[in-house]
Amino acid sequence: MNPENSRRLQSDFPLLYRSQRLDPLRQDQPTVLALWGFECGDGWMDLVYRLSQAISKHIESTGLNIVATQVKEKFGTLRFYIDGGDKEVFGLIAAAEQESATICELCGAPGTLVAKGWCSTLCESCRRMH
Repeated sequence: MNPENSRRLQSDFPLLYRSQRLDPLRQDQPTVLALWGFECGDGWMDLVYRLSQAISKHIESTGLNIVATQVKEKFGTLRFYIDGGDKEVFGLIAAAEQESATICELCGAPGTLVAKGWCSTLCESCRRMH
């Protein structure tokens, strides 16, 4: 994800992305998210933003201590890892991960998960270019 989108997520959801600094369980070590950033394409920015917004609202309403530790693409779909959470948050994450299989990771247009060789979710146009 480009630096501008990464900064926007961190700025708009500071509680959720406070792990950008240090591992919440081991304050002396950075998390994977802090080391590698958001490891997915900009096409999923809206999806990650909506998920972050929903989790942040849940944090505000419940007071739960939830911290994002890794956000990446794996096997062509979004993976969103957290410390903390409850059944509702894990349901939000599962729904977003499933939705990512219908959104082009590169441009955000409707896409299809293709599992030939390297798995990826791309629209027809981006698939032709790659």
